Amino acid sequence: MKILFVTTRNPEKQGDYLELSLLHGLKTVLGDDCVDYPKKKIIYGDYSESPKNTLHGRGFSLLSQPLDDYAVRDSIEVDDFDAVLHGSGHMYGEITNINHRNIWHTDGHDRFGYAARMITHNKETIIGTQFTDKCFKRELLEYFPTVFPTSFGIPEHCIREINYTQKTQLFQITAPSDACFYENSAYRFDDENLYYEDMQKSWFGLSCRKGGYDSLRNYEIIAAGALLLYRDFDQKSLICEPTVPALSYSTPEELFKLMGTLVVNNTPTPRYIELLEKQRKWLVAHGTTRARAEYIIDTITRYS
Repeated sequence: MKILFVTTRNPEKQGDYLELSLLHGLKTVLGDDCVDYPKKKIIYGDYSESPKNTLHGRGFSLLSQPLDDYAVRDSIEVDDFDAVLHGSGHMYGEITNINHRNIWHTDGHDRFGYAARMITHNKETIIGTQFTDKCFKRELLEYFPTVFPTSFGIPEHCIREINYTQKTQLFQITAPSDACFYENSAYRFDDENLYYEDMQKSWFGLSCRKGGYDSLRNYEIIAAGALLLYRDFDQKSLICEPTVPALSYSTPEELFKLMGTLVVNNTPTPRYIELLEKQRKWLVAHGTTRARAEYIIDTITRYS
């Protein structure tokens, strides 16, 4: 399959996680049969127009290893491609008029904020699906026959080996305040390796809903070898990604009881090991950029 991936043009909006995740995966799987246009310079290590330290998350994980680029873009014929997949430009006011028989969109909106189409779900006003045909939607809460759930992904090279002897703390120092129940103003890392090492030496990685349930943090925690615990994860809609087998908690008491039964005297219980293995298998099968891309390709093939 050949896919033309239409990227966001605005140099100040280059760090969108969904666009980067899907493009990284599609380039990994398809090589130059996936052509990004305009060229997504940052994914190839060119930050001349969009400095890395200005990007959301400072480019950790998704931009940690630049991709090779051999694609030819100066003689593109749209009809040579099997499908056109639009990235996140529409979220930033970009409208691209391309004529093709098989056009798809990605919709990376968070659950909260504002977009052209808003809906009410569980008494909350949230962002609804912006494209109701041939669309891959984050934070999906509505059913349309050709709208499919999708999510972020993490490059395979980010997955580290698990070493239980290295674990010295209960959870990562970058845990969100709402996840650990106190105002957490802990040091935030500028070095990606130190960021991963902090999670790697943690027994648990805590997460919670912010703009939505999906967060690159979830994937980074599991990739580093910590067990993901997710506040109020049992309230997430079943059709909304991520579908990771994470344990849910709602109060500080539940959280510390959960951690205390899974790790005893700084030693993992069989239940802890079983749960972490399940999360790691899920990550490889569903949560890498490669897995996300294979799902995108399969869906486009089946519904074109």
